[in-house]
Amino acid sequence: MPINQIFPEPIHVSKLARALTKEELRAINKHKKKTHKNIGNTTSNENYVLENKTLKNLKKDLNDRILDYVDKVICTDNSIVPYITQSWINYTERNQFHHRHSHSNSHISGVFYILADQKIDFIKFYKTPAHDPIRTNTFKPNIFNSVTWQFPVQTGDVFLFRSSLEHGVERTKGTTTRISLSFNVFFKGTLGSKAGLTELILK
Repeated sequence: MPINQIFPEPIHVSKLARALTKEELRAINKHKKKTHKNIGNTTSNENYVLENKTLKNLKKDLNDRILDYVDKVICTDNSIVPYITQSWINYTERNQFHHRHSHSNSHISGVFYILADQKIDFIKFYKTPAHDPIRTNTFKPNIFNSVTWQFPVQTGDVFLFRSSLEHGVERTKGTTTRISLSFNVFFKGTLGSKAGLTELILK
């Protein structure tokens, strides 16, 4: 019997088609000197990292992927333009983690992996809501019965997902610092319908 999937959770996965330049890496590495403690790891004090002119090409590359997400997932005829709002860098050392969380005041969130090892590094997503009135033991996890799902990540990967989707990182086992650039995306333009009394103009 066929099993149909409805209301899927889109996770847009791509890879940067190039290596970061020496200038870009230099601009990124400067942020490691100025960080603060997060829940489980550390985060750059600067939270508009992609506004650095040295990173304009990286910002463009990430924006191209955002446009692809909007085209393939949202598929709207509203006149809107997505743009990156805040962006920051996360540093996760051996035995550290990144707490389970979601992003407010944003529609799409993304993670670009500056340094990661696909053998030991993952991003974990959580079903929302995760509460089930009846919970059975699962011997064969699949997309229907799982309340969490994780993907291996490696240097150059770009993940895009709904900002309301909870995600996190379990304790890392590697000896190399895992470095990721996170960012949020919102829209400029007009959402909804004037006739339907749902119009929202964002400038």
